[in-house]
Amino acid sequence: MKKILCGALAALALSPVFAFDWGGKFNTTTKYQGKKFGSLFWNESVGAHLWITTPISEQLRFGADASYEFRYDQDGDLVKNIIDINLLKLSGTFHVGKTGMLEFGAGRFSLSDATGIIFSQMNDGVYAEYSIPRVSASMYLGITRLLNSHDVVILRHFSDTTVKTEDASAVYVLGPSYIPLGFSINIPSLFLNQDITIEEWNFIDFSGDDYHRHYGTLMFSGPILSNLFYSASSTLGTENMRTISNLIKLSLSFYPVKEASVGFSGIYASGNNGGFDSFRGFSSQTAVLASETAGFGTEYDGKIKTMLTGSYTFLSNICVAPSLALVFACPEKISYNGFQWRLDAMWNIFHDLQLSSSIYQYIGKDKENDKICFSLGGTFVF
Repeated sequence: MKKILCGALAALALSPVFAFDWGGKFNTTTKYQGKKFGSLFWNESVGAHLWITTPISEQLRFGADASYEFRYDQDGDLVKNIIDINLLKLSGTFHVGKTGMLEFGAGRFSLSDATGIIFSQMNDGVYAEYSIPRVSASMYLGITRLLNSHDVVILRHFSDTTVKTEDASAVYVLGPSYIPLGFSINIPSLFLNQDITIEEWNFIDFSGDDYHRHYGTLMFSGPILSNLFYSASSTLGTENMRTISNLIKLSLSFYPVKEASVGFSGIYASGNNGGFDSFRGFSSQTAVLASETAGFGTEYDGKIKTMLTGSYTFLSNICVAPSLALVFACPEKISYNGFQWRLDAMWNIFHDLQLSSSIYQYIGKDKENDKICFSLGGTFVF
């Protein structure tokens, strides 16, 4: 990481001044949430970002983004001041032969697996992809130890809490030590414009938990009609080569007009049933907008979720996005757990000023998992 940073800074010193670009943004979010209207807690977030980007040559480019965020949670009277580096990346693109293309990235940047559920976070590492018109192959190798656990939550064997109580006030808390190693092959337009993706992710534990995880994914995606698209994937996972779990994800996206979209998705994350063990990803992901209880968490494990979403943009700068979802728990037997709805709105007042708002509610069958939330946010870009 130090070599990458030193090399990038040296290249920056030699790059033309006029190619250097920079900017930033201020953002704030006010949120009230709780189990019911009469017991809502106040959450506040205020942040600032500063970014730079510059081409180093015709093939190479460097970018960086750093941030400061203030967080306050009335539930527990918890105050956090957090600094982070969200991007520190040297990237390049090279032509290989007549039709080949080689892309690489090194440093800290965001990435995701094909499902967007198993591994989706910023990380430190190196990435390379070689592509020709009929196929592309890529690999990634990284390390999680230098990440800030305030911003990147990794699911661990004994506890999901990677920030201990005594470290909650620290501005930067080093993450647990894992080595993510991923491989992917994509075959675009194999038949009838259909794409096939084969992917493998391995997470080798060096944190002392002895919690190694491995995942293999097969995904099909492509158009059904000119304005109707689908994706379907199935993932088999294992923990320490002793368990077998399953994640299935199906989605349909329909674009009736330019300004609108309608989507349907279904996700199954196995529990201890149907011949499978309980599924668990690597990055913490919010599967349902519910309050957690001892027998029901919000991660993708032992759950079935069907969801209907939509969005509409009018006056070219206002977007409204509603969604509805049914949630079933399947730790051992399948049972209905709750229903959730959400409404998001975004208004781009000017090209550098944006307001957003959101309201959602989870209605559990036994009221223990109920949750309601109101939020209002603003972003100013300079």
